[in-house]
Amino acid sequence: MTGRRSLFLVVVAGFAASACSNPFATKATVATIEDTVAVFAFTGAPPSGPTALNIFTPAPVIAMPTANLNLTYDIVFDIRNDTAYAMPPHAIGAINETLLQTTTQPYVSITQAPSSGWSNDSLPVPIFPPSGPGTEGTVVLAKAEAYACRDQQLEDRRFLYAKLVIDSVHYTPYDPITNPTGRTIYFRTRVDPNCGFLSFKDGIPSN
Repeated sequence: MTGRRSLFLVVVAGFAASACSNPFATKATVATIEDTVAVFAFTGAPPSGPTALNIFTPAPVIAMPTANLNLTYDIVFDIRNDTAYAMPPHAIGAINETLLQTTTQPYVSITQAPSSGWSNDSLPVPIFPPSGPGTEGTVVLAKAEAYACRDQQLEDRRFLYAKLVIDSVHYTPYDPITNPTGRTIYFRTRVDPNCGFLSFKDGIPSN
């Protein structure tokens, strides 16, 4: 009887451990990605100039309809009246949904996307370069409904998260010969390419 009881307890303990680890839970498979990106302002950009960021890749892309839906854009950038902006696609009439928020937290200290504070409007978010030595530019957080995650059954898993910090903004007019970097915005970004995962830490996320 003692042997059967011991076996029973082992089986129950094993089942409990398995339940706690939830073997059916979605697991991340790709490490977070850090990159430096340059885009043109949406207004006045050259025809082939990228004006937006695709978070899944991540890569600079042109903010316009495309047959390749995996290269849709999640954040559009612009310069208007000497102020730079990050904008959700809704701001230029696109259907893609991206929620944005800025933060005063240092870029490197943000290890996870927030679960609240996201704005549902389509207003541009002002962004600024560093104000001097030892400072950093505006830090923006993004929550984008991604085409790559469209088949996820849980709504929270249909989003990808990113953070970015503005390194420089070039407000002078673009000219292909005399000023090819005119009206450009440079920034660093870290994205979590796993559907619904919030982590910005190095490696493959666990949450």
